[in-house]
Amino acid sequence: MVAIEGRDVAQAMRLHGPTGRVFGFVMERLSAPNYRWVMAQLTGLRPQSYLEIGFGTGELAQLVARKLQPARLVAVDPSELKVRSARRKLEPFAEYSRIELLHGDDTAIASLGGPFDAIVATHSFQFWRNPMATLARIHALIGPDGLLIVVLRKRKTRKVQKWIPNPITRSGDEIGGARQALADAGFLTIADKRLRTGSHGLIAIKN
Repeated sequence: MVAIEGRDVAQAMRLHGPTGRVFGFVMERLSAPNYRWVMAQLTGLRPQSYLEIGFGTGELAQLVARKLQPARLVAVDPSELKVRSARRKLEPFAEYSRIELLHGDDTAIASLGGPFDAIVATHSFQFWRNPMATLARIHALIGPDGLLIVVLRKRKTRKVQKWIPNPITRSGDEIGGARQALADAGFLTIADKRLRTGSHGLIAIKN
């Protein structure tokens, strides 16, 4: 797992510069098993509209575009570097998918219209400054039969918990807090799984 300390925290949240390229490459390699797990959940659904919050290197979005070919693919990330990189990765798929890449954090989804068949956030929940507001917006955006998939990074040092923006993450029980936040936002968690990578996956639907 990538060490997220000091300046590395800023890189994890908003990849930039030459270090960001290296950091992104490492993140992509380490996250590959998590992406495969997410893809396994999406394959049966075959979403026609897909939203990813915090797409990082764009690798998962590229997998979705190539294998599932949604009619609409929207992805949001605070890193200008990664928006440019994802644009290059996703350009070949624009022939059959309407691709929208937004530069911004989780609050950028406030400008979007739905519905979405699938909304995914892998290792970005910790960076949401107001998770309940974001979950409320997701609830409004997701379709009646849509899936919300959240992958959480299981281990964080106390130093990270103090710095990280999300108050649920800072509480020290991100997984338990995320479960409760989903319920409070009107979601029903239908899968709650410890992943082999040390991350944790939650799948929710509208309650």
